[in-house]
Amino acid sequence: MNIYIVEDDIFHLEDIKITLDELGYECIGNSDNPFEAQEQIGMLRPDAVILDIHLNGKEDGIALGKRIKELYDIPIFFTTSHKDKDIMKKAAAIDPVAYLTKPVNKDDIQAALILANKKSLVQDDENISNTVFVKSGNKLVKVNINDILFAHTDSKNYCSLVISGDKKLSVRYSILKLSKQLESTFFVQTHRSYIINWQKIDSFHEYDQTIQIEGHHIPVGRTFKNDIYKRLRVI
Repeated sequence: MNIYIVEDDIFHLEDIKITLDELGYECIGNSDNPFEAQEQIGMLRPDAVILDIHLNGKEDGIALGKRIKELYDIPIFFTTSHKDKDIMKKAAAIDPVAYLTKPVNKDDIQAALILANKKSLVQDDENISNTVFVKSGNKLVKVNINDILFAHTDSKNYCSLVISGDKKLSVRYSILKLSKQLESTFFVQTHRSYIINWQKIDSFHEYDQTIQIEGHHIPVGRTFKNDIYKRLRVI
């Protein structure tokens, strides 16, 4: 793992660097200035950031940690010499991986970095499971499943995927096989030729029995009508 350190105490900085080296991790940069640190973290994209809460006597580390999480979604470890409960609450609100008390213990750093690595792997797995690759000509196009609005077919062997932004891709699947391939509770068949992403519904028109999704009107077949009504939460 590549680690970036934000620390204004040279002795604690060197101590953490030595500990990381002993554990087999690499420090790819450090700074005691919040603005410089944010810029470098954006360029270097470390696997984790060890961040002192108090920089130059101020709680700048908490504000910086919040920006890093929002901009880059990089795991944060807070370090501090203080044990003020109010400060700890502010730091905890950012959802750091760990809160380490100085002088930082070698075993605590190792445990925290193992947690960060596992958390990162879980997020990667979740991102992979939320995507599919659709063959388009001689290339495979990555599509986020959550961006699929609906799919429809005009033949037994091909379906058209309609994606947010009015994009369309053709896949060699029947509507039933495509529904099984997506394997998500969010996709519901409304017609023998249509499946929809249930989360994308804008409105249901009872008069003509159609569902509207981003300007598209999808028919609801008589066979599927009862299931659709059961799913709708009408008040």
